[in-house]
Amino acid sequence: MKNKKNEFAHSFPPARPQGKKFYSQTRLRLFPKNCKGFLLGEETLKIIIAVIGIVFLVFLLTSVYFNLTGAQDKKYADASMNDILIKEVARINSGAEVKPEGIQIPNPAGWDLLSFVQGDKKPNSCTGQNCVCICQDIKLDFFDRQIKNCDDKGVCSVIANLKKFDKIKIENSGTWISVQKINDEIVIAKK
Repeated sequence: MKNKKNEFAHSFPPARPQGKKFYSQTRLRLFPKNCKGFLLGEETLKIIIAVIGIVFLVFLLTSVYFNLTGAQDKKYADASMNDILIKEVARINSGAEVKPEGIQIPNPAGWDLLSFVQGDKKPNSCTGQNCVCICQDIKLDFFDRQIKNCDDKGVCSVIANLKKFDKIKIENSGTWISVQKINDEIVIAKK
């Protein structure tokens, strides 16, 4: 019976010691001095490779997303240029009446309608001729980045008798423009 009492007594934690002795014992149990490093070289390498893999996947997904949306915006720009603007210019050049309400360029939102005429540096698709382009706006246009952007990602069309106009931003709800023929020149302006 005596053995059972001792066995039972050892299953409970010892009574809390008083004073400095308690602090030092607790400290030893919480922070053992012979602790080995828990992040060994192998584990650290696995963590670094995992982080690099995650960063690569995020980069890949964002580039695919922006590539797909950029291709869609270029299709919108092509449709706005060929189906709306160029048809209206051809109609005006043939002597038809100007539409008083103008025409609406519905998309791509956030892109710009730009003119390139004699004396301007031009995209390659407009070399030697006047043209109008729909392309993304470049905020800081140094080293002719706007021209390169219009060449690579925009849509341009030659209009021989085009008069220079300020860039027109295509709004989210579309932008209304007027196309007129004044003194044998095509004048495009925002309504």
